[in-house]
This record gives sequence, structure tokens and C-alpha cells, in this order.
Amino acid sequence: MKFRLDKLERSHPYLAERGLTLETIVDFGIGFCAKGMMAERIAIPIQNPEGAVVAYAGRFPGEPAEGTPKYKLPQGFRKSLELYNIDRAIKEPADKPLVIVEGFFDCMKLHQSGYRKVVALMGSTMSAGQEELVRRHTDRNSQVIVMLDEDEAGKAGREDIAVRLAKFCFVKTHVFDQPGAQPDQLSAEGVAEILGGTS
Repeated sequence: MKFRLDKLERSHPYLAERGLTLETIVDFGIGFCAKGMMAERIAIPIQNPEGAVVAYAGRFPGEPAEGTPKYKLPQGFRKSLELYNIDRAIKEPADKPLVIVEGFFDCMKLHQSGYRKVVALMGSTMSAGQEELVRRHTDRNSQVIVMLDEDEAGKAGREDIAVRLAKFCFVKTHVFDQPGAQPDQLSAEGVAEILGGTS
């Protein structure tokens, strides 16, 4: 895919509501899209491991009306073959744990809090293609931390992922104290406490 969405509105109130700084918004290339296939949505570029944009995801800003999906992905795009933020995560030191989260905003918020070796599944399950991507960029000495949402789907996904990845690297799962908790709700202090910050 060769196109880039430009003229995205970086100062949309929804992005501030999600707790993102302008630096993070610019860094991840996201913004509100006024027209085109992602019209009236927050456009989020998805990159492959080489850093090329392969698709944009569109997040409805706020709670969508019934029947309107929260996320819109381009026709023909298979999210099961990609890991969000993989292009940046693999540039981080090999001895740092790779953190796996569910969503785009979980990923951005951990990154903003100083923990940059993080990828998102774009859902609560890990596909065979995503497992292969993790495998390709880890080895026996690698650590992976699975940090999914504290709900039924997240719990089921967490167990499944841990069992599958444990075959080829060291896996830890993070369990939140509060039901319904999500990684993007963590403070910078909370992230540092769980993941040891940037050191």
C-alpha cells in the first residue's frame, strides 16, 4: 500500500480523552479523518515489521450508535497477519520483555508511559500468523508479558497465548486486580511498577 492519509486533525478532543499527548499522537501518526474511507473516525496507521503502512484502522470517536462498529478496517486487510507496533518493538533491546496487549490505545499509552517494546493483537485472540511474527522476533532467552483486558475474552485469550508462546520463549501473564481493567488505564507509575519503566 503506497498511500498515506494526510490532513489528519491531531487535536481532536477524543484523543485528549484517551489521555494521549500531542507528542504520542504525532509519533503514531493518528488523527481525526474528515473525509474518505475513514471519514468521521480516528485514523490509525498499521505498519508491517519493515515499517511500511499496510492499512489504516478507523476508530469511532466515543461510543458508536447501535449497529455502528467501533472499529473499521479496510476491505481485504487481514489483521490476523499483522501485529500493531511490531516495527518499533523489534528495535528495542533484546533483553527487554515484549509486552502483548489487545488494542491500539493500550499500545500507545504504554509507549507514552515509557515502555516501548509493546505490540497489539487488535483483539483478544492471537492468530497463527501473529504467533509466527512473535516467534520470528524472539528466541529461547526472550521474555514475553501478556497483558490483556481483565474481562472474559481477555482471560481466555491470555491463557491460550501463554500456553502457545511458552513452547519457544519465557512467558508471564499479567492479571489486573480490578475486573474490566485495561492496560491503557494504567498510570505511568503503574506501568513502571509492572514493567520496570524504561531502564
